[in-house]
Amino acid sequence: MEDREVILSVKGLSVSFGHGRNRFQAVKNANFDIYKGETFGIVGESGSGKTTIGRAIIRVYPASAGSSIRFHGEEITGRLPKAQRRALTNRIQMIFQDPMASLNERAKIDYIVSEGLLDRGIPHGEIRERVDQAMRDVGLLPEFASRFPHEFSGGQRQRIGIARALVMNPEFIIADEPISALDVSIRAQVLNLMSRLQKEHGLTYLFISHDLSVMRFICDRIAVIHKGTIVEMAETETLFAHPLHPYTRALLSAIPQPNPEAEKNKKLEVYDPTQHHYEIHVPGWNEVEEGHWLRANQEELEAAREKLNQL
Repeated sequence: MEDREVILSVKGLSVSFGHGRNRFQAVKNANFDIYKGETFGIVGESGSGKTTIGRAIIRVYPASAGSSIRFHGEEITGRLPKAQRRALTNRIQMIFQDPMASLNERAKIDYIVSEGLLDRGIPHGEIRERVDQAMRDVGLLPEFASRFPHEFSGGQRQRIGIARALVMNPEFIIADEPISALDVSIRAQVLNLMSRLQKEHGLTYLFISHDLSVMRFICDRIAVIHKGTIVEMAETETLFAHPLHPYTRALLSAIPQPNPEAEKNKKLEVYDPTQHHYEIHVPGWNEVEEGHWLRANQEELEAAREKLNQL
């Protein structure tokens, strides 16, 4: 992977809310790189900090002092000149979780999709063409642009949300639980649409979800996060084949099995953080095998390597 271009590099990312005794650290020292053209996933339970990471990258939430987020090698945390902020808006876009809440009910679709292009000196005719093309790209007729959001189904509204991101011609899209609010029958359609758009437009995705079975379908690599701390990161099939962190194994054991007999006989693992004894031996972020990272202390690291050697 060393010869691949790193589009986004996150180093020591921490995000906190509140002050003094009310201070809460939502993300703690997150480290990862995202390569151009891949889909990188962050998975964890609700409240684990995965959405906070996405919003820190897009600058909705401020990163704590000492954090570094680099996009194409340029630091994008902290105060930036207006021109650089505008350029980042073009190049980094976000697809939100709830298509019902993320679209302005009082605005027509053409305004919703084109809003990011307004006040940028782009001729009206070009804006119209880009909106029409974005609508076609997501499988909607350009004529739909004159309607209001309430006239569309949940799946169609999420396509409109994707069109709103796509119209900016971004390089990098953060997809925050983009299918969790949709009917099961619609989810595969939206995932297939995102995969097709990635190939056609050369997009790079950060895909955020709590559902590992969905992540397996679309992600090239996955980072597992627990209470603000990334505990394991590997290529998708490596993570599924031999998960090393007990929290990862607990998440995998909770995936429903399509075979009723296998579902009945499967062993559900429950993660107990007290098993680690980190107050004695402090954990680090270690590469156990090529591309497979694990948060572990020295004892756990040796056990993980021994387990891999036995495979």
